Amino acid sequence: MLRMENITKHLNWKQGDEDENWAKKAIDNLMKKLQKHDKSSVMRLEQALKALPHVIYCRVYRWPDLQSHHELKAIETCMFCYESGQKEICINPYHYSRIDGVGVLPPVLVPRYSERPPQEDIPPVFMRLQRMEAESSSGMPDNVDVSSGRMKVEGPVKEDLDANYNIPAHLPIVPVAYEDQDYWGTISYYEMNNRVGVQIRMKSDTIKIDGFTDPLNNPDKISLGIFSNVNRNATIENTRRHIGNGVKLTYVRSLGTLYAECLSDSAIFVQSRCCNYARGFHMTTVCKLTNKTSLKIFDATMFRRLLSTSASMGFDASYELTKMSIIRLSFVKGWGAEYQRQDVTSTPCWIEIHLHAPLMWLDRVLTQMTPPNAISSMSQ
Repeated sequence: MLRMENITKHLNWKQGDEDENWAKKAIDNLMKKLQKHDKSSVMRLEQALKALPHVIYCRVYRWPDLQSHHELKAIETCMFCYESGQKEICINPYHYSRIDGVGVLPPVLVPRYSERPPQEDIPPVFMRLQRMEAESSSGMPDNVDVSSGRMKVEGPVKEDLDANYNIPAHLPIVPVAYEDQDYWGTISYYEMNNRVGVQIRMKSDTIKIDGFTDPLNNPDKISLGIFSNVNRNATIENTRRHIGNGVKLTYVRSLGTLYAECLSDSAIFVQSRCCNYARGFHMTTVCKLTNKTSLKIFDATMFRRLLSTSASMGFDASYELTKMSIIRLSFVKGWGAEYQRQDVTSTPCWIEIHLHAPLMWLDRVLTQMTPPNAISSMSQ
């Protein structure tokens, strides 16, 4: 028989001076009535309550099969949505919509150009990407504290949504479809500018990377504490002791998105060009996440939009998107304009994530193109 505590433990709050015992008694009476008339409803309610507040209400009132908050997107007019980072979160289930799966992404159409299109034909999406890259090329990376709640969460830029670069009708076109990969990514661990240990391929949709010493081959966890390095200095040793619970990476296969959540008592720092482009930051911006803060660091829909546009611009433009599929994340120590370290390779402990599906998609697009300015064995 289900106990009332299984439900009330997920409802640990009161309003004003409300008597807690009275509230528990009210819930207990509700539970008894539900059990008497519909025990299956009680089980569904108990399961639904094991989530974030807005997810609970969305499950109960709209989508019983909802798995996590990663499948939800707030409406533009909601000022207190989960993504806003506010202390008070909107729980209105009708202020959220469910994100469509990545399976509906259309293929990228690759035109067989013999030469690059003229400058005036550059689509707005690509012009914006070029501008953001140019602004980031000089000086150190900017820094943004995602955990502060002051960072505005921006939707897609209007020119992205309206961009419709028409490929000339006389050109042959090759459609290249998105394909998910069994192993969704590869992680490399670094200390300063030295790679330590072997590269690890990730298959589990949720991976925790911590600073402990679990020696088992656990597909859901990577413990950096077991990695040895004879050249390790005191700064690296001290940093490793503060990694703690580290970071949780969540790959949502149905959406092609990747999230990072800080589980450590010390901050983590993330550099993701895909994330920065979506938010309108300089492309090399480093985002700081503190304990229990989550951030979407890759979006297949955004990548597809950029890849589709870049494909119309030729080989060089498309090849530049390799950077969009590589994410760097440091533990405890940050880098950028607000820190003494200017580059990630100066931080004591960091990882680099290579995303397989977008890189494979880009690879298949590039194989349909001819690299410009071919280099021979006799050229300078």
